[in-house]
Amino acid sequence: MSSTGTLTWLDRIGSRCVLRASASASGAPVAKLAAHDDARVAALDAGRALAIVGVILVHLALFMPALPAWLQAFADMGQYGVQLFFVISAVTIMLTLEEETKRFGDDRSLISRRFYVKRFFRIAPLYYVAIAVYSLGNLLAAHFNTQITAPHDTADVLANLIFIHAWVPSAVNTVVPGGWSIGVEVCFYLFAPLIFIATRTRRGLWRTSLALLVSSAFVLVAGACAGDVCIVENNSFLYYWPPTQLPCFVVGFILARYGKRLLLRDGMKLSRFGIACALAACAGCLVLLYATGSGLGLAHWLAPTLAACAAAALLLLLAQLPRRYPGARMVAAFGQNSYGLYIWSFVMILMVRVALKTPLDALDHRVPVLGFAIAALFACCASYVAARISATRIERPCAQWARQVLLPRAAPAKRIEVSGETPE
Repeated sequence: MSSTGTLTWLDRIGSRCVLRASASASGAPVAKLAAHDDARVAALDAGRALAIVGVILVHLALFMPALPAWLQAFADMGQYGVQLFFVISAVTIMLTLEEETKRFGDDRSLISRRFYVKRFFRIAPLYYVAIAVYSLGNLLAAHFNTQITAPHDTADVLANLIFIHAWVPSAVNTVVPGGWSIGVEVCFYLFAPLIFIATRTRRGLWRTSLALLVSSAFVLVAGACAGDVCIVENNSFLYYWPPTQLPCFVVGFILARYGKRLLLRDGMKLSRFGIACALAACAGCLVLLYATGSGLGLAHWLAPTLAACAAAALLLLLAQLPRRYPGARMVAAFGQNSYGLYIWSFVMILMVRVALKTPLDALDHRVPVLGFAIAALFACCASYVAARISATRIERPCAQWARQVLLPRAAPAKRIEVSGETPE
């Protein structure tokens, strides 16, 4: 908030929702800032952990038809964990670019190059391994007259290799299960530095947000109404493609600006009124999400946006968690390895599918809730083990190599800190 005095409408709401702790005029101590950073990362990791568990549950439920209706409905809502991932990704990227700007000044070329190198080597190596693993699995499955993934050809594999598959109907989700979300993520990465520059001011933030939402709606309507009926079906190409999912990232970088202002600055926490508002917003969005999406299916084109709004409210609530709570280390571990968990969970669910072709299927029908709980526990634990292995053998070595060899080196810009405030 500027020292000139006038508050925006959002600042007025924030002043009611936030309790400000006293801080010294010279800025917060280093230890307090470090604790603040830990709290922010912990909240985002908790969100990632919830997101990946939801994704595992929804895919697992597809192969366990004996589930009671309430459990099936609960598991189906897990598909919106992907939108939670998108919101967290946008928040993380915006905050990272802000830190890079503080570090290197206004050298946009340098910052953009660092961003693209780090993002590519964060995503691509493991994804390429996944393409090879699932392709090999299809070759082996062909000997048994079956197939692991949906049918696709060499052109679809190529589209995944260069990350344009989110725009190709035959490639969007056929080469790597769940790969559609990776394609959407990479599309956002391409424009993230430009979006960050355009949203440095409040006016730029809202103008850019409005422009992206209008563009998304226009392209989505044009695609959905290309035939005789305007419709977007759940888990169809038009549901997967970037225009439908773009509002999730818009919600994310708005949250990065105002969530940081209200929650992530050292010494600021939601009051009881703020927590009540966040709970009400999250619950309301979830009800609307059930109606428009996996529950009643009234408007699948709108479901991702509502899921993103629910995700934003949920992250605000997760930021209120104490630094230490029961299971905090396990939650953090799941969140920090969520990408590997996402990639390998489909392999573990395939193992469950194979197991259900044995006498275990009869047991599952007799005690479906227990069977689902055991299967979910197995899928989560096995996926985590695989994710840790791939993180150690693939992700970290590739990221480290890229940082040492490809990232440009430059002298950091001098940082001027004024009372711990972030300049507008």
